[in-house]
Amino acid sequence: MKHSKPAPGKGIWIAGVNPVRAALQSGHIAILEMICSRMDTRIERLVQLGRAKNIALRHQSRTELTKLIGHPHHQGIALLAAEFPYASLEEVMARSTDALEPLLVLDSIQDPQNLGAIFRSACFLGANGVIIPKDRAAQVSASVIKVAAGATAYLPIVRVTNIAGCLQQLKTKGLWVVGLDLEAQSTIYEVDLSVPLCLVVGNEQKGIRPLVRKTCDLLAKIAPRGPLPSLNAATAGAIALAEVQRQRTMR
Repeated sequence: MKHSKPAPGKGIWIAGVNPVRAALQSGHIAILEMICSRMDTRIERLVQLGRAKNIALRHQSRTELTKLIGHPHHQGIALLAAEFPYASLEEVMARSTDALEPLLVLDSIQDPQNLGAIFRSACFLGANGVIIPKDRAAQVSASVIKVAAGATAYLPIVRVTNIAGCLQQLKTKGLWVVGLDLEAQSTIYEVDLSVPLCLVVGNEQKGIRPLVRKTCDLLAKIAPRGPLPSLNAATAGAIALAEVQRQRTMR
């Protein structure tokens, strides 16, 4: 398959063994080149896969590769591609419940900076994946990947057309769906977040959409203690995930 070169400034660096493998196996993502800074069995397999697809290979030192993609979390392998290789919902749903949760669902996050920051927090605080909508929301871009500081190399990210429908599917796996909502009666410190969990974070201004809110099993809030009435989505998500880990550590 012949791919056109991404427009200047539009290419996305895909780094890490698993994301690179997903991009190479997708069959529809335009890949300009592959860069590696070391060689082991896993990377050799990726290099062979790239050669079979006639992808140009370049060798760089680890320091040079880190400088090129903007973070050190590349595991010695990276691709320059036209778009990001999202994981499929089917792939995520095929996991055991333990390997699936806690899962983070983002309902219409608009700001790329927020999106990247949420990815970073989710990866740091032990989320096993993030789901975002395909429409009317920020998508994974070069700027998002940079803000995420390497999180996209480890964190499966899924795009779906229907968030409410996706939540219903996740419930069949035994996950409880908890939405962050400023109007909730209970705080995140009063609800049980140690159960198999899907945490929903809403839009920066409007919060969770009505249909998505109705699909949640529980709503919880982060109660303000100062003069500002709310937090941005990235901070709220990080606080909630930290509480998830606190409760699980205390069990």
